[in-house]
This record gives sequence, structure tokens and C-alpha cells, in this order.
Amino acid sequence: MNSLDGQSWTNEGAHPADRARRHQDYDRYIVDEVAPFMRQHCGDTKQKFITTGVSMGAYHAANFFFRHPDIFDTVIALSGLFRLNHFIGYYMDANVYFNTPLAYLPDMNDPWYLDQYRQSRIIIGVGQGAWEDEMLADSLALKHILEQKGIPHWVDIWGSDVNHDWPWWHKMLPYFLDMLEPPAYTGRV
Repeated sequence: MNSLDGQSWTNEGAHPADRARRHQDYDRYIVDEVAPFMRQHCGDTKQKFITTGVSMGAYHAANFFFRHPDIFDTVIALSGLFRLNHFIGYYMDANVYFNTPLAYLPDMNDPWYLDQYRQSRIIIGVGQGAWEDEMLADSLALKHILEQKGIPHWVDIWGSDVNHDWPWWHKMLPYFLDMLEPPAYTGRV
């Protein structure tokens, strides 16, 4: 699925507050339209989904997972930034804060959210090669937060030859998908 990054976080012609508001439109679309449509199509109104992405898509995957654990129970985020400073500098308002996992997760103390996270699968993959420095730093910061909260997770740091590039993501994603246990058989076809 495409995002609205060109109209939100990467839109250098717009003020950060406007970018954040546009991202909120995208969030509402996924939560209020896409997820209900998928649940209806699956015939299960309680169905939770996996979210995954690479680079900016990893940011989206993690942000959707952490904001909406009632919709997503698995995240695989590869080579992602989990803060928005790279795109909007140090501007912060409520919309930016609640879309910046490294900002809102340290303050997350709501037992319902924490319980949902603890029952989910969190996989973060990142390399140590070219163009991965910021992503590695954010992945380690996220790992620290999750450890402090007692939230099970897997942060897998790949080698110094693993660059921020598609050939590696094409190797990483199948690897992580293969590690997921298949869901229990429900008897439905």
C-alpha cells in the first residue's frame, strides 16, 4: 500500500504541523476504512493483521503497530527511522508526538496498550552497512525502550555489509516471515 509521504513527512514545502495533519488523514484512512474492509473481507471482525515495511515503510509499520495494537499484532520493520527529526527537524506538536514512536513510547504506561504489545510479535531488522547509521541508532533506541517496558521483541542487527538497499530487504523479509509461527488452524476455509 502506498503512503502519503509526499504530502506529509517528506513534503518540504509544507510546515511540519501541516505534514502531521496530512499524516493523520492517512492514519484515519487505514484505521477507519482499510482495516474494517479487510476484516469484512476475511469474515472476522476481530482479525488482527501483520504490518511490515522497509525504510520509511518501516516507520509506518512500527507507528501503526504501536498506535493501533487492536488492529495489528505483528510488526516487521526493516531499516526504519522511528523519529521524524530527519524530515521535520525538532518541531513538535501533539500530532508529531503521537506519530513518533521514540517520543510517545517512553511515556506509554497504559496497561491496555502494554498488554497488547506484550502479546504481539515485534521484529526490527537493520543492517550496519552504508546508509544505515540513523536506522541502527533508532533501532537500538527502540530496543532499549521495549526492554525498559518488559515488552518482548526481536531486534536483529545484521552485518556491516548490509546496506540500506532493496537487495538486502529482499533477503531480510523472507527470513523474518519464515521465523513467524503459523497461526493456529481455526477450521475455517
